[in-house]
Amino acid sequence: MNRVPRGHAGGDARTTKVFYLAYHRLFSYIISMHIALTDAEYALLSPLIPGGGRPSPGRRRVLDGIFHVVMSRCIWAEMPAQYGKADTAHRQLRRWMRAGVLDRWLIAAKGEAFAGLRLRLCRAWRRAARMASMRSLMLVKGLEMPAALPCALCYLPDPALSETMRKLIAHHLEKPFETPTGFFHLAGKLLAQAGGQPRRWRVR
Repeated sequence: MNRVPRGHAGGDARTTKVFYLAYHRLFSYIISMHIALTDAEYALLSPLIPGGGRPSPGRRRVLDGIFHVVMSRCIWAEMPAQYGKADTAHRQLRRWMRAGVLDRWLIAAKGEAFAGLRLRLCRAWRRAARMASMRSLMLVKGLEMPAALPCALCYLPDPALSETMRKLIAHHLEKPFETPTGFFHLAGKLLAQAGGQPRRWRVR
């Protein structure tokens, strides 16, 4: 039986780690080159941010950090130090989602002026989807922006179907003897479908 030379396995592990770190740094650099906001983009986005009317290098750095994470799909801990603390950027994104700021971003992103920012804004909303309210989720669904959705449309709630089924059920409860066999069983399944599958869209 051939034996692995002493230190060979450890050497492979170290080589792999060094290669990964080098690759990650190169990838982060490339992403940063293409994701960082231009002056024109920042001027366009500033009015949609609370307190954005005043120039703030710190706020712009946080935005660049958020967009780096959402576009590279890395974990927050891997956000480059040039953007500040990852926890700060993460908390800010969550605050903006709860305050409805990210919803305003997507509404604005439908406009042609935001074409260059659209994907970044959609990815930011998607990254914070776990904190989204049902109202926000339905808003994004209605905007027809798949890049912002955390899952396929078929897994999202369908208020129109839900309302239709409730009306049909109420109608047949008034005339139970005229109700087709199996109607309530089918109606129950459709109501469950109308509610969507939260486990699908309450994820990153």
